[in-house]
Amino acid sequence: MTRAILILLAAILASTACGKEPVAPEAASAQATSQTGTQSVPAAEAEALNPPTELDRPVGSSDGESVDTATSATSPIAAAVAAATPAPATGDLGRWKEGQHFALLPVAQPVNTPPGQIEVIEGFWYGCGACYALEERLAVWEKAKPEWITLRRVPVIWNEVAKEDARLYFTVEGLGLVGKLQMDVYRRIHRGGGPITQIRNGRVDGAATEKTARDFLASHGVSAADFARHYRTFSTENKLRQAESASRRYRIDHTPMMFVQGKYYTDQEMAGGAEQMFQLINELAARERGAN
Repeated sequence: MTRAILILLAAILASTACGKEPVAPEAASAQATSQTGTQSVPAAEAEALNPPTELDRPVGSSDGESVDTATSATSPIAAAVAAATPAPATGDLGRWKEGQHFALLPVAQPVNTPPGQIEVIEGFWYGCGACYALEERLAVWEKAKPEWITLRRVPVIWNEVAKEDARLYFTVEGLGLVGKLQMDVYRRIHRGGGPITQIRNGRVDGAATEKTARDFLASHGVSAADFARHYRTFSTENKLRQAESASRRYRIDHTPMMFVQGKYYTDQEMAGGAEQMFQLINELAARERGAN
């Protein structure tokens, strides 16, 4: 009898172990390593920023700002939604060639728009000079785009510096001031005002960063009370988690990058310039809308 019970317990334990998906050593290593990008500090301060691990080491960039490799991580729920997402539309795009001017995401991502609307995402970072250069043209396109296209900005989160820059963006967004202040943030950082995210002894100084952000927004008419209602709140923390997840799921390995309906991505280099990129985005969006 005892032997039979032991055999039964062994069988249960074996079946339980088979129910777990094994994690390959490479995957475990990738999960343990955070992606990084160049940081939003002037060159002199960047040289002083030397975190002790691979987590925050800046890397080179060829188009805007970049990281070596973007890690893709899709939750089971998101994967199920993506599986139910219609395949990319087919049809002639004229001069635009897949693999040259644009590419497909390996896993289609769920979108946050109602039926009939097409979502376009800009992956950006305030410390990215190419994002600053694109912002004025992006704002013009946003005003001229068809009403059925929804633009959503997603700040990348590669490291702690990018995270604090993203916190500023979500504060500006929460205040309803993106249209008014987005370019002003870029100008502050890239035209001599210096970074808003402050570095002390190789680490982000949270208190100094918060003061700099508060003072910057106060100079644009934002009260201390309104600032406090957004800067460090549950809502903003949740948005930061979502942005970090999006940085992985969309494989944003450089900025700026543009995504259409969770299926396609492109950038200025692929498309052949900013004007061509927005033309391509419009045509991809129109094809997707026509297929739905």
